[in-house]
Amino acid sequence: MALLLLPLTVAAVFYFKTLDSRNKLNSSQINCILKDSRGFVWFGTPAGLYRYDGYTFKNFQSDSQDGSSLPDSYITGIQEALDGNLWVETASGMCIYHPQTESFERDMRQVYSKMGLTEAPQIVYIDQRKNMWMYIPKSGIFAYNTQQQLMYEFSYTADTKGIPEGNVVSISECREGALIVYDNGTIACCDIAHQQQTLWINQDIAEQGLRHSTSLKAFADQIDNIWLYGHGTLMVYNKNNNTWNTTIGDQLGMTGNNVDRSVFGMAGDRSGNIWIATDRAGLIRMNVNTHETESVEPRAINDRTRPTETQKSILSVYVDDTDLLWVGTEKAGVAYYGKNIYKFQSAFLGDITAMTQDEGGKMWYGTSNNGVLDYSGPLASLKVSAMTTTKDGSLWVGSPENGLTRIHAGGTTIYSAKRDSNNTNTLIDDHINALCCDRSGSLWIATNGGLQVFNPKMNTFSTYTKENGRLNTNMITSLYYGSNNNMLVGTNEGLMILNLSTTEKKIFTGNSSNLKKFTSDYVTQVLQDSRGLLWIGTRDGVNVLNLKNDSLNYITEDNGLCNNSICGITEDKNNNIWLTTSNGVCRVVVQGDHVGDVFSYGLYNYDLSDGLQSNEFNPGAIICKNDGNVLFGGLYGVNWISERSKDDTNSLPRVMLTQLFIGETEIKTGHEYNGMVTLPQALNESNKLELMSSQNTFSLKFSAGNYNQGERLQFMYWMEGLDNEWRNADPLQHGVTFKKLKSGKYTLHVKAMSADGAVSRQERVLIIEISNPWWMQWWMILVYVIVIIAAVYIYRTVSKRINYIWTKKKEVINELARQREELKAASDDLRQPMARMTSIIGNISDTATTVDQKEQVNSLHFQMLQIITRISEMQMYLDDPESKATALAADRLQLNDRGEVKLLGETAELTATIRPPKEKLETQKYVVAIVDDNKDFLNFITAHLGQIYTIHTYDDSTKAHTDLEVLKPDIVVCKEIMPKMTGSELCNYIKTNKRTQDIKFVLMTNGVLSAAEMKERNITVSADDYLAKPFNMQEAAMRFNRLLGLQMNIDMSGQIEGRETRRLEGYNASMTTSTINYDDMAEEMEGQIKALPEGIKPEGKPEEQTAEGEKKDLPQAPGSEYYAEGKTIGEYSMNNAMDEQLIKNVEQYVLQNMSRGQINLEEMSSAMGMGRVPFFHRIKAITQKTPAELVRDLKLRHACTLLERTDINLSELAINVGFITAENFINIFKDKFGMSPLEYRLAHRKK
Repeated sequence: MALLLLPLTVAAVFYFKTLDSRNKLNSSQINCILKDSRGFVWFGTPAGLYRYDGYTFKNFQSDSQDGSSLPDSYITGIQEALDGNLWVETASGMCIYHPQTESFERDMRQVYSKMGLTEAPQIVYIDQRKNMWMYIPKSGIFAYNTQQQLMYEFSYTADTKGIPEGNVVSISECREGALIVYDNGTIACCDIAHQQQTLWINQDIAEQGLRHSTSLKAFADQIDNIWLYGHGTLMVYNKNNNTWNTTIGDQLGMTGNNVDRSVFGMAGDRSGNIWIATDRAGLIRMNVNTHETESVEPRAINDRTRPTETQKSILSVYVDDTDLLWVGTEKAGVAYYGKNIYKFQSAFLGDITAMTQDEGGKMWYGTSNNGVLDYSGPLASLKVSAMTTTKDGSLWVGSPENGLTRIHAGGTTIYSAKRDSNNTNTLIDDHINALCCDRSGSLWIATNGGLQVFNPKMNTFSTYTKENGRLNTNMITSLYYGSNNNMLVGTNEGLMILNLSTTEKKIFTGNSSNLKKFTSDYVTQVLQDSRGLLWIGTRDGVNVLNLKNDSLNYITEDNGLCNNSICGITEDKNNNIWLTTSNGVCRVVVQGDHVGDVFSYGLYNYDLSDGLQSNEFNPGAIICKNDGNVLFGGLYGVNWISERSKDDTNSLPRVMLTQLFIGETEIKTGHEYNGMVTLPQALNESNKLELMSSQNTFSLKFSAGNYNQGERLQFMYWMEGLDNEWRNADPLQHGVTFKKLKSGKYTLHVKAMSADGAVSRQERVLIIEISNPWWMQWWMILVYVIVIIAAVYIYRTVSKRINYIWTKKKEVINELARQREELKAASDDLRQPMARMTSIIGNISDTATTVDQKEQVNSLHFQMLQIITRISEMQMYLDDPESKATALAADRLQLNDRGEVKLLGETAELTATIRPPKEKLETQKYVVAIVDDNKDFLNFITAHLGQIYTIHTYDDSTKAHTDLEVLKPDIVVCKEIMPKMTGSELCNYIKTNKRTQDIKFVLMTNGVLSAAEMKERNITVSADDYLAKPFNMQEAAMRFNRLLGLQMNIDMSGQIEGRETRRLEGYNASMTTSTINYDDMAEEMEGQIKALPEGIKPEGKPEEQTAEGEKKDLPQAPGSEYYAEGKTIGEYSMNNAMDEQLIKNVEQYVLQNMSRGQINLEEMSSAMGMGRVPFFHRIKAITQKTPAELVRDLKLRHACTLLERTDINLSELAINVGFITAENFINIFKDKFGMSPLEYRLAHRKK
């Protein structure tokens, strides 16, 4: 090797790469090998057929349930036909593999029939021209020209188209044509390329009876000599002189009938080597011209195991189109060899710790325990730590503990602090860490005790130490002589730059401004590159310092560096930076703008798989030679980069598409996914890929089929339709992933690229179409159009309807205005006669003779005055009601300077009758929380009730929700319709919370609601009372007092009904008392009362006091059977309605759950949206019964209905209505109604 001028003679070494079970090749026996025209390598094994793409293996096996699989998993041969199909020979016969569908054709009868054969051949051979040669016993040889689709027959005749009769055992080829090999050693050469003829026949072996074996095969080498090999056979036939030579076979012990050795295969490469696969001699390399042989063990470069005495059995050898040798073993998988399979070449010289090159170009290597290679003279120590040369021709060798050795002009001088302790002109410390020479020829020495300079001309030392003030630390770790006569000195406390011209010294522990620090202050190596960048290696990565702009960049494991412990740094002839570490080598490609001094760094890591002799390298053992190539010293020797040919770009093949993943699922050819066959044919055979919209996240894997590359190939891609530029694919995944692509058509372009940047000229193109989602299909677009048209039609129709309603509304309003005017006119006409009648009646009163007459006339006079007053008030209301409402609001309210509405301030005139008496009212100790989103209303009610109760107001129900549990008011008054939380929801929360369930709750509604409306609006039944806006303040206060349990005769009129307040409430329609007719509710409840069975009467007899205090029998109000005596009110109120609704809900709950037996009070109260205690008191207040008593009565009422309408026996009836036993039911029923259930049934049976 010209690159390394090694002092030792090194024998030719062949380093292989291996593939075995660690690479997912699960069969260690390789029977045959083929590389197809697409770039895939195929291995035939006893466990099926394996396809290798350079990264992954794909296995094909026999499956009895799959007719498109292999007929047998034991593979003995693989050949490729003209159409790209593979002819696979198995233990069960021949089959054809179709790459398009990745399936196997088992039935070969039709294939042979198309060729014109009536029988299946025993042997099939496909030559380099893709002609097919087939042997049929007792019929002869048949040759099929695939391109012309012509069949030629070589029968057992003696003419020029005949062959000898016998048993053919194999077919191969030479330059002239096909070689037909017989079991007795006869060889016939046949040709169809030019014309059908038998070119020659050699029967020397058969005539001499030397061989008779079915294992015989023929191989034509690079000079067209014919080799016959097989069991106990290895001999060569020279066609030129028509002679056989068995010498080589005899020398290798391969020849002889009784020899128990076999040759399984032969192959030749472009370098003139013949590779021979044997069973017991392993792999043999033979020179095609000299026939010199040597045994080669297919070992990986990083295989540290000792060579075995017994060679591995080799079953197959194959040389592919790139001159790569593939070796199939019997027990160790596959090995392959090529000149460029490794990025690096190696020389195993031992543990190399230092290197240097002299002026003559000779390389010197220092070791860790064997001194300097190719030097036998004295040294300070056999342990070498540093080496360099100076201009005077001296070779300097430093040791880690024993000083420095100078080798010059055949003499040796040793400098040592220990040896020369009495000499001041010597080393200050014997621990030599680095050596460096400056432009003047002086030697710089880095030691643990400081920095020294040796002048070879003067033979004197100059010393820099911490003690003499010339250094900050004595630990000097590395040296590099840079530009501008600067010496870069690495220390354990950072970097020192010493200018040798000015003796100026600068210390760096980061950039100049110290805004960024080094990753570590302990500097292991230092370099200044051709760009002026300083590379400072540490135990925590590399620091790149640019002195021009004071920028500092880090290169560490976080950025992709193979290891942070830096052992060596140098720059090659291509300006790449090489870093050796404790775990591999890294090449840094520096790119950037030289004008702006902004650089980027691309990292390429290498390890054992790239040919390194070791992943661990020694500190300082790195050198860029005079020719610009780099050497690395490691534990087992040195490495250098393999030289590349100039046509490397041409060797980059076309990219293969190997795998498709949708999400995490690998898509297989012909398999159905989500009702669709994504790959109807193999991915690599496809030019178009159609995906559904749900498959828009996918990954593609690439391979290039060139296995003779020293580095893994990289790939660059351009997704046309998505990007406008080429991008680099993921080198670790050898592919690319696209996520959530939009529907549409894309074109993927892929090229292979070497690590040196060479790009393949061949481009792989794949069209990718992603369909629209279902909601963007044409038929859905049609639906959208129809919907839009319908919406426009509906909009126009509704608009017309709204306009019609608005017109009718105006007409109604106008009609009402007209009627109002008529009513006003009628009232004017009526008032004048009424006034006259009033005067007449007054006159009649004066003339009345008796007291009774006078009282009657006065009473009539008073009534007439009231009627006139009412007519006057009605006229006042009918007279411009809009302006009166405006004046009333202005009278009651006023705007401040910010446009806000505020109540009038308290004045003596306005509050004279509103202020409470000085004595404190009993009600002021009660806290009332009022919740309403109308702030004006809150201010109004506070002004009226603030003197009676302690008022807290909230305009946000959620804020009240959080405060009430802490405030714990006595009463909560809340508006039903609130923005975030309705009043019903707040009520349910309070009533179901054990800590707040005792708080009384009053629900306010906008207007009086009927029972049906309250049910429809889902208003809660849990409230203690209900107020309908507008309401009277006096009535509200009385109802609050009733809830608080206060006496009803507390006089609060002075506090509420002052003159001004009464005037305001008399004219403000929003704050007056409202009532409603009770007739609708009466009809509804009347039906419920009539539905009660005979004999069951509502409990309680409500009575009402007359104005004079006398009791009168009044008609019973509907639903009053649920109310306690004295609690029924004459007018309808929502409180009554909600009480009735609560009873209805209870009844419905009991009917639905009575068959369960015992009804739990907790569950029933929860179902009603109330706590247990409030529910109990509420039911007690309404019905004067406990919930248990009410449930019992409802059960009994239902039992009466069943007794009247059904014939079920009493046991089933008792269970249906929730009684434990029939006996229990009978006793309770009899106690209630005074008769047994049977007697009741007989008395009330419907006819």
